Amino acid sequence: MMPGLPHPHDPSVREDEDQPQHRGETPESTVRWAQWDEARRLAYGVPQPLPNILLPLAQCLDETLAESVTAEMPVPHYASAAEDGWAVAGEGPWRIRTPQPAETDERLLLTLPPDRRMLPVVELTPGEATHVNSGDPVPYGTRALLEAHRGHVVPADPHAEVPEGTEHGRKAVEGDTLEDATPAAALVKNQGVRAVGEEIEQGDLLLRAGRRLNPVHLGLAASAGHDMLPVRRRPRVTVLLGFTNMVEDGIPGPGEVRDSLGLQLPAVLRELGANVDQVRRVADGSDGMVHALTESPMGANSLLDARVEMVVTTGGTGHGEDDHVRQALEELDAHLILDGVAQEPAHGVILAQLPDDGPVVLALPGSPLSAMTGLLTVGHALIAGATGETLPLTRRVTAGRALEPTGHTRVIPAYIQDGRVIPEPAVGPAMLSGLAHADVLLVVPEDGMHAGQDMEVVPLPWRA
Repeated sequence: MMPGLPHPHDPSVREDEDQPQHRGETPESTVRWAQWDEARRLAYGVPQPLPNILLPLAQCLDETLAESVTAEMPVPHYASAAEDGWAVAGEGPWRIRTPQPAETDERLLLTLPPDRRMLPVVELTPGEATHVNSGDPVPYGTRALLEAHRGHVVPADPHAEVPEGTEHGRKAVEGDTLEDATPAAALVKNQGVRAVGEEIEQGDLLLRAGRRLNPVHLGLAASAGHDMLPVRRRPRVTVLLGFTNMVEDGIPGPGEVRDSLGLQLPAVLRELGANVDQVRRVADGSDGMVHALTESPMGANSLLDARVEMVVTTGGTGHGEDDHVRQALEELDAHLILDGVAQEPAHGVILAQLPDDGPVVLALPGSPLSAMTGLLTVGHALIAGATGETLPLTRRVTAGRALEPTGHTRVIPAYIQDGRVIPEPAVGPAMLSGLAHADVLLVVPEDGMHAGQDMEVVPLPWRA
């Protein structure tokens, strides 16, 4: 058993009946050393789901669609040519019509913009035809599209002079006749025409709620007439990082470490569905944490008034004299919801609510793997509760090898090989190489595991 951790069946460990029964309600007493799955359920139930928001399409990439949306217009919204050819009405042969000048007076014609000097053919009567290019609107009355190679043009004046440079082909003019070169191949109604609503009818279901929007989803929404989409609002998060022995660049000296959490945490929080408003360094000790939790970077307003929904801290969550987060929360009269999780790593996770409906504080251990494990389990559930998503799902995978019992639950990086889950070798609290190569987090019970056993795993968001 880990030093300082009670046995999971100890009466001080609260069971499910002590958990909040409604979303947004926190337990009146502190839950200490919760089992890892209990901690997830507890965190999930703390926040009230945030209201959905409308965002312009350009800002919707990677957001989660909050409501199913339908097409605002049919796609295509006009009948168009599927290829170059002849739009024909009725039976052939057909009298050819061509675009005509918008003005008979050439001087007036030159005053018009170039794209408005010719009037397109917008309607055909039976026995008429006009040439169209792929994507062009087909005139009203079009029966079908005759492919260019099937159309044979007969000049109205066979003795007309052929312009220089067109010896091998003459551009059709008004009054010429179009004949079907292969009349045996009957024309089918709307052949070669993309009909209105051929792909999507107005009012058709376009995208279902819960979709994580990708670039093609945004293009589809635009094609069906949408300018904005309803998405789940991401909770606003402030990240508070410790200063102790931390180096942000270069090679650290003895007793110093490179900061890895300052890079990872904001990115993973975004992956999990939150928006990081600011990342700040916190002076060591409880006074530094109290100051960070009550003062904005400019010192003008308190964090409690800034309306961030969550604060994520790193380090100082244990029970030693240097572990100051709990002390700072007590000084601020915060309600401690969760104080420790009965697992390794990340047993030092703290969840608290600042007074007067202030932000929820998720305090993570300072060791990199411990912090990431706590964020990917407890933190993910907390964010899902705020965004209105379901509690993040776990999976069952067959164990590929045995692990000896340790007397406590372990949530460690692992990879999938041939359909079986195998623990990564580097799973110490300060180690990141195992998580960097992992596919999942493997939940190993206190009595260990054996090859072939059905195991629970937590998917990693960047591997989904």
